[in-house]
Amino acid sequence: MCCRSSFSYLRIKREKISTSLFFVRHGQASFGQEEYDNLSDIGIQQSIALGKALKKEKLVFDKAIVGPHRRHMQTFEGFLEGFNGKIPYSIEQGFAENHLMEVTQHFAPKLLESDPELIDIYNKYDDEKKFFKIFQYVAFKWANSELDLSGTDLEPYKDFRIRVRQALDKIEGSLDNESSNILIVTSGGTISAVYGEATGCSHEEIQKQNFGIQNASVSEFLYTTERFTLKTFNVSFISEELKTYI
Repeated sequence: MCCRSSFSYLRIKREKISTSLFFVRHGQASFGQEEYDNLSDIGIQQSIALGKALKKEKLVFDKAIVGPHRRHMQTFEGFLEGFNGKIPYSIEQGFAENHLMEVTQHFAPKLLESDPELIDIYNKYDDEKKFFKIFQYVAFKWANSELDLSGTDLEPYKDFRIRVRQALDKIEGSLDNESSNILIVTSGGTISAVYGEATGCSHEEIQKQNFGIQNASVSEFLYTTERFTLKTFNVSFISEELKTYI
């Protein structure tokens, strides 16, 4: 009885040793411009504002992990400016955004010639909503492996999920026995995949979450000795007038 109680106590103590992963979606990129992978003026303001906000929250980060895109690094640099401090960081290729934008650009024109459901979507919505509805439609097909990617350089959904999982495994493998906070700057698609890893939800639910993630929002996940869980998701710390989703 005593031994079992001691074991339970030790397990609870070990459970309390946790690492918080604060996933930040990059600030607004230059959507519709020749070079998307570049923060807009609003995106820079969002990044600085987030840094200031988390400084007020008195958060301390032991290190940062930054995705490989320019908008990821620009967001991190803006964050540091607002945070008014230095955080050691590394670049993680595994936290690159998925190929959904490229998949949509490749398949949408073809599907609009032959897919009755997508043709109906195209005719039903005005220009403001049309793109996003088409984007969502292609996204669900991509996530369900319904698109033939052979002959292209486009990343299949299952490979994307494996890549993100491997990046998370790398983080888990580097953890020691001390609690810590890690800031991770990446993209919405990657964060929604991490959401899927923590919750075990369906591909459809992951895609739905993807389309609602705000720029410069924060999603917190917890690693303990026993599990990987979601604590908060898509929380915005910036002012209402700065909030965007692209």
